[in-house]
Amino acid sequence: MGQSLQKSCKSHSGGDGETEFYMDLSQLPEEVLNLILRHLPASVLLRNCQYVCKRWHSVIDSQAFWKFKAEEEKKHLQIVKKCVPANFDWKRLCLKGPFNKNLIQNPFGEEGFKGWDISNGGDGWSIRTFPPEDLAGICSTFVSSYFWCRKSQTINLLEVGLWEDILDNYQPEICIEDWYSSHRDCGGEYLMKVKLLAADKRTVLQKYNSGLKIVPIQPVQCWEKVIHVFYNYGPGVRYVKFKHAAKDVLFWKGHFGTWVTKTSLTVRLKDHVKK
Repeated sequence: MGQSLQKSCKSHSGGDGETEFYMDLSQLPEEVLNLILRHLPASVLLRNCQYVCKRWHSVIDSQAFWKFKAEEEKKHLQIVKKCVPANFDWKRLCLKGPFNKNLIQNPFGEEGFKGWDISNGGDGWSIRTFPPEDLAGICSTFVSSYFWCRKSQTINLLEVGLWEDILDNYQPEICIEDWYSSHRDCGGEYLMKVKLLAADKRTVLQKYNSGLKIVPIQPVQCWEKVIHVFYNYGPGVRYVKFKHAAKDVLFWKGHFGTWVTKTSLTVRLKDHVKK
């Protein structure tokens, strides 16, 4: 055990001479040990450090340790400043980071249709790309056809790093956002539906329907955005099923239907906690 708690260091004292010394980390004060360990990657902490000794395991297993680590990592600063429940799982936050990131896979179509369940109408979906400076920074989009084309994804909230207690009791906001437009020579139609599902993937606990959106023929390319936020949805939510559909209105063969892109699903902590 002593071997695993010692750090070997070498320094040059001039010429070819080399001095070797050892630091016994088992003698470090708790505060110093915490500070050193917090600077290590989470993967190293879990794969190696927690097995060094009982003391290290106790430190790394504590929620206080992971909260301090979250405070030191810039990507989590916004979350640390939020009001979170007393039993918040800081370890899961550092390991999975499920908040404030897009949980939709391949939202722009840059990876083809990877991640999407596709239902093709007309000539089916296609993907169109643009120079980065065009269309408000949007580089690619899915393009529909002359009959309804549909795409969907089902997100397992536990798999992406959320946990039962935070979903059932705290109920973070679930924000859905989608962008749509149409070919300038041919108007289009668009529809979005989202369901919050229980563990059986069948029971619908809350749902949203954007209603049919008509995209008129426009002289210049314009984008519209649909946003919906679920909150106070009650306990039991484990999946989010996102689905949108699009087509043109003139029934032109090819791909002149509504464009959809930049789809996002984010889970956000609230600005305050009800007492």
